[in-house]
Amino acid sequence: MMAAPTLKTDRLILRNIEKSDAQYLKYLLKPEIEAVSGPYMPHSEAQLAQHIDRIRGNTAWGVILDDGTWIGDIGVFSIAEHRVGEIAWYIDPSYWNRGYAFEAATAVLRYAFETLGFVRVCAQIAEDNHASRHLAEKLDFELHAILPQANLGGKVVDVAYYSLANRSCFM
Repeated sequence: MMAAPTLKTDRLILRNIEKSDAQYLKYLLKPEIEAVSGPYMPHSEAQLAQHIDRIRGNTAWGVILDDGTWIGDIGVFSIAEHRVGEIAWYIDPSYWNRGYAFEAATAVLRYAFETLGFVRVCAQIAEDNHASRHLAEKLDFELHAILPQANLGGKVVDVAYYSLANRSCFM
């Protein structure tokens, strides 16, 4: 398995997630994130290492401030023969509303389109996760549908389906 390449932005370093990074993912257990994450996400400290095993690879990054503070994770995963990907981002609630998710997602989308050659990237977001839906729309994702589907900790919620086309493929 190849490691994700390090990506840098003005304020962030996106680096490959390692098995030893479980200690940095405790923000995933915060109620604000658990409320909008599905059963496939970790729901205890013991599950953090398993979560890393599931997402590790060449398209999963830790989101780290330039001072070394780990504030989140982001990944884009191939879902259709390496031409279509799905993106997911999680930022520690202590760092919300500072533009970090937008900055990280912009770098990852550029990598997905320019390096991986994806023609489209999708996002599935809990319908009531207004912050992530706003971010998707700010990134120019198009809303295609809101459908009842996801079981989030025993609660079935509607899911907003978004996608963003690689415009360079259509020029």
